[in-house]
Amino acid sequence: MIGNLLHIFYQWLQKRHPQVLVHGDVSHRQIALTFDDGPHPRDTPQVLDVLARHNVQATFFLIGQSVERYPNLVKQIHEAGHQLALHCYRHFPFPIENASSLKGGLNRSRNAVAGACGISPETIRHVRPPYGFFTSKTLSLLSEEGYRLVLWDNMPLHFIQPIQWTIDQILDHSHPGSIIVLHDGKGHGRKVASIADVVIPRLRSIGFDFVTINEIQKTIKR
Repeated sequence: MIGNLLHIFYQWLQKRHPQVLVHGDVSHRQIALTFDDGPHPRDTPQVLDVLARHNVQATFFLIGQSVERYPNLVKQIHEAGHQLALHCYRHFPFPIENASSLKGGLNRSRNAVAGACGISPETIRHVRPPYGFFTSKTLSLLSEEGYRLVLWDNMPLHFIQPIQWTIDQILDHSHPGSIIVLHDGKGHGRKVASIADVVIPRLRSIGFDFVTINEIQKTIKR
């Protein structure tokens, strides 16, 4: 019941804010697996190992301060074929940041990611705000800077509950076009790697393909 209500809510949210990516086209059996809060020297490599074993490309929403601290990990994510995106410069709600600070932090983060990987900053366009908080001013600022805000329709609270609960929630609440959020920072790596190791083959067995946020966005009908 709760899962159905959430699905209806996320469908409404996508229609209410078409400029925000909440999920992909429901006619495509694709899922985007995404990770927030990295890079982390202990957590991120464990997640990368599982993704490589299952030949899955994911999207990593990175924290700028951690990017500056661990540029080699960012390069490792990029070289493994995953999409790079931004979470924030520091983990602070966007609506509380003043416009100058938010803009400067995102651009600093984007430049740090680009510099670590030897790519153009303009290729990094997707942003997921901490806690999912945003306002109309947030959307305007992001649009002006060439970013697109990305949320989700499947985020189990894996950091405060047993692994099996998270596995069940991912399997029960995944729909065509779903965007799943897990976290590869703050000590969650081993747990998250174990979760991904189970849900990836289970979802594939019922006909889902794993794609990046870039690919999910391409399915959206305008």
